[in-house]
Formats: sequence, structure tokens, C-alpha cells
Amino acid sequence: MSTLNVTVRAEYTPNPNSLKFICSEALYPYGGSLSYSSLAAAEAAENPVAIRLFKIEGLNKIFIMSNFVTIDKEDHINWKDIHLEVKEAIKDNLFSFKKWAEENAPAIPESDGSEGGLRLEIERVLDKIRPSLMADGGNIELVDIIGTDARLRMVGACGTCPSSLMTMKMGVERALLSELPGKVETVTQVF
Repeated sequence: MSTLNVTVRAEYTPNPNSLKFICSEALYPYGGSLSYSSLAAAEAAENPVAIRLFKIEGLNKIFIMSNFVTIDKEDHINWKDIHLEVKEAIKDNLFSFKKWAEENAPAIPESDGSEGGLRLEIERVLDKIRPSLMADGGNIELVDIIGTDARLRMVGACGTCPSSLMTMKMGVERALLSELPGKVETVTQVF
């Protein structure tokens, strides 16, 4: 595969310290996401794109989904100083990353019926919200259900966004309480 025709464009997110880099090629077509908060974590996973990106000074989180990479930077770093280097790092490591992703594709879990319907119902509601979060360079994960409390985690740009609590309370919680009355009574954001 040649990277000559691959484009990577940067897009702002509501989080001033996160920038979303959208690739014209699929990056991680397995559903779900990959998230790294240090070079050591990227090296432990042997993820070539994340390793290369962490070698750019001032980056502190890498989040990879279907066709984009969201990067969190430190406050003192200016995007204009590093965005071209980030684009090139993604393009230059695209082939090795796709090979790595194929070799490390997540196993498809077999359902044993113990998950229950509530988890599926919550995921169905979250699936309606996810496109908006993905457009902003993030996503949301269902971590646990305890009684009628859905425990959720914002990830990517949404995980470190100053307005994530507002998104969780005014958007996600409102949708879950409205669509699953009595089944979900509270939503807790976990970090």
C-alpha cells in the first residue's frame, strides 16, 4: 500500500487541548477504540503509530478509532508548531499500524446470555449519541451497571474536555433516563 494518496487532515474539537486527525484510509475498522496515555503504554502494546506520536514533545494522550486519531497535548504546546509533524507521523506509520491492527484485532466475544438486556438497551441509546461524540474526536464507553446506575466513561477528546460533565449530565444522562425510565435512574461518570 502506498501512502502517496493518503490524506490526513486536522480538525478542531471542543476541547482546546485535543485535535482530531482524520485519515482518508480506515485505521482501526474493528469497532471500539485504542487509548494510550504514555509512551510506556504504547510500547507495551507495540503500537507503531502511538509510539511514533509519543516521540513528539508535549503529547500526553493518543486515542484511535475507525478513521481518526485524537491527540491530547500539554497546555504550553501550540498546535501550529506540531500539527504537521503529527500528520506525517500518522501517514509514515500507516502501513505498519494497519499490519499491527490486523495482528492484534480484538476477538469477537461470544455471548453466553449473562449480559442481560439492560446492557444492550443502554448500548442502543449510546449508539444514538456516539456519532456526535465521534465528530468531536471522542466516544463513550459503558463501564458497568450497578442496580439502576449506568457507569460511563468519556474517552478521546471527550474524556479530557472541560465540558464533558455537561455533556454527560445534559446529553447522555437525559437520553438514558428518557429512553429507559425505571431501568436507568442515575448515570455516574467514571474516569
